[in-house]
Amino acid sequence: MKKIILILFLFPVMSSLNAQEKKIYIEDFTINDQLIHGVIDEKYSVTMYLTFEQYSYETGMFYSVSGWYYYDNIKKKIPLVGIYSGGLTLYSFADQARADSIKKLASPVSNPWESVDELMNRSGFTEKFYFEYSDYQYKGTWENSQKQLGVSFSTSDINLDKAQSFLVIPVQNNGKKRLDLRQFGPMNNGYSVFASRYDAAGSKVLLKYSVSSTANPNGMCGAGYEIGYILLVFDSKGTLSDYRLEDVESCLGNFWSETTEVPNTSGKKLICKVTNSEDKVRTVTIDGVNFTLVSK
Repeated sequence: MKKIILILFLFPVMSSLNAQEKKIYIEDFTINDQLIHGVIDEKYSVTMYLTFEQYSYETGMFYSVSGWYYYDNIKKKIPLVGIYSGGLTLYSFADQARADSIKKLASPVSNPWESVDELMNRSGFTEKFYFEYSDYQYKGTWENSQKQLGVSFSTSDINLDKAQSFLVIPVQNNGKKRLDLRQFGPMNNGYSVFASRYDAAGSKVLLKYSVSSTANPNGMCGAGYEIGYILLVFDSKGTLSDYRLEDVESCLGNFWSETTEVPNTSGKKLICKVTNSEDKVRTVTIDGVNFTLVSK
C-alpha cells in the first residue's frame, strides 16, 4: 500500500517537472559591474573594477559608478568614484565626502545637463581618469597634480547597466537551449512571449518587444515606445528554421498603429493598422494561433 501511495505521489511531481522542461520562456539578466584591463603611458599595466551606483533620474542619460584600480605589479587598490556619460570620468579623492557627493550625483548646479559638466570637472582629486570609446577600445588620460599620461583599456564595451534577455526553448532529450535575443531583435530587453507551442517537430514562438523610445523622459520621444513582433520557428534540436520581424510602432521612426483583437482567439490574433508620417498604411497580422506574422 505504501508503494502505491509513493507512486501516486511521485506521478504529479514528475509530470510537473516534465511540463517545466517543455516550457518556453524568457530569462532577463542585468549586469552591473565589470573588470577591465589597461595600460598607463603604454608601460604601466593596470586592472580596474567598476560597479553601477545610481542614475540621474532627471535625464536617465548618465549614472554614477564606484570601484577601484591597481597597478598589476603592486596590487594595492586605489578607490575610485565617477560618472558614466558615454565616456567615463573617474576620481580618487582623499576626502570621503567628495567621493560620496559623486556617488550621489550631488551637484550645486540645478540644471541636470549642466550638472554633468560640473561633476566631470571637479577639483581636489588625487588622481583622475577620463576615457571614451575610440578605434575599438577605450582611450583617454590619467592625471594627478604633477602630470598627465595617456591611458587605454583593452575592451570595446563598458556598460554597467547592461540588460540582456535570453529565450529558453526545449530541445530533444528533455534538454534546454538559451538564445541571446540580441541576435533576433532590435532591442537588448523588453521582450515577452506573445504565443508559443512545443511539439515533437520543435518550437514555435511569437515574441513581442516594447521599450521606451529614449532613456530621457523629458526629451524627444520621452513618452514614446518602440513596439514590434518576432516570429521564430525552431526544429527539435533548437536550430532556427524560420524568422520574421515586423515593427508596428516607433516614435523614433515616426510611425504608429491601431490594434484590434480578432474575436474568438483569446487575444492570440491581432491586426495592427500601421501609419507612417506620410500617411502610408500597412496592415500587420500577428497570429499566435497559426504562428504567422504577415505584413501587407
